[in-house]
Amino acid sequence: MVEVTRLERGGQAWDRFVEQHPAATVAHLAAWGSVIHRAYGHESVCLVAEKEGDIAGVLPLVLIRSWLFGHRLVSMPFLDYGGILAEAGSAAERALADAALELARASRAQSLGLRQFHPIGLPPTEGGSRVTMLLPLSGEKAVWQALPSERRNRVRKGEKNGLTAAWGGPELLDDFYRIFAVNMRDLGSPVHSRQFFTLMLEELGGKVRVLVVRDGNGRAVGAAVCLFFRDTLMVPWVSSLREAFALCPNFTLYWEVIRFGCRDGYRTLDLGRSFRNAGTFEFKRQWGGSAHELPWIFVDVVAGARLPVDQDARRFRWLVESWKRLPLPVANAIGPWIRRQVPN
Repeated sequence: MVEVTRLERGGQAWDRFVEQHPAATVAHLAAWGSVIHRAYGHESVCLVAEKEGDIAGVLPLVLIRSWLFGHRLVSMPFLDYGGILAEAGSAAERALADAALELARASRAQSLGLRQFHPIGLPPTEGGSRVTMLLPLSGEKAVWQALPSERRNRVRKGEKNGLTAAWGGPELLDDFYRIFAVNMRDLGSPVHSRQFFTLMLEELGGKVRVLVVRDGNGRAVGAAVCLFFRDTLMVPWVSSLREAFALCPNFTLYWEVIRFGCRDGYRTLDLGRSFRNAGTFEFKRQWGGSAHELPWIFVDVVAGARLPVDQDARRFRWLVESWKRLPLPVANAIGPWIRRQVPN
């Protein structure tokens, strides 16, 4: 008999289960609920399936209440992963799915979103269009030799231009956020709050690091916030200044991530999610990344409700184009308020 319990926060037993489960991702760690709640005020819910007193599955969820985009129950917003973590096809998996749907109805959410990395018993809503790009880190020399000559030449160009890379923590966050905020405005996307990254570093400890690329004058021209979990290194938030593109900061940054991962014993670099028809897909493919389909699941709770933003962003193309023209101080001031309502 499987019983599902609802908790406000995951604890040590939760994280022990996550750390030991072969299908776990960084998004299943209990700290994310606290990060998102403290940064944006969203309600965090942890569902635990127990069988004979032992944890058999977990499901972290966040309820996003938005008058702009509708109420959504998501696992996990702002991340590429999440969803049900249990033995595939098990009673615990089914019980967690049923409990999540019941919670979505009780919360008056319009939809339930499960950002699975591995397939579960429920069919994915999107077949193959949304992927994450995975690069095996077989060794620094092997990865370098496998790169196209154009990619190697741009890495060398960055070195010749005097670009250097440095890893750190909160002390580098100002440099990262300054670049990230500009890039998000230029892409037409509301920026995360700085507090979101501050809390991430605080709550997740050594599983988060900041990387900054500087030019010969010491100016930060590229930066990333990277996540580390088991043998995988992830680059979910990365940006470079457009006026510095001729220096090749993006290429210096990604090569440094690869080199760091190889030297520290990581086996896989996750270059982040893309759509197959997007320009970012080809950029990541040229680094040697292979597409891993993300079997995300969307369940309509309210019949006839509009699709969530992370399933149909086309409705907001007009907003994207308008956002690109905003003065940066304006975009930075109102961006986090909008961003908190978008689970992407």
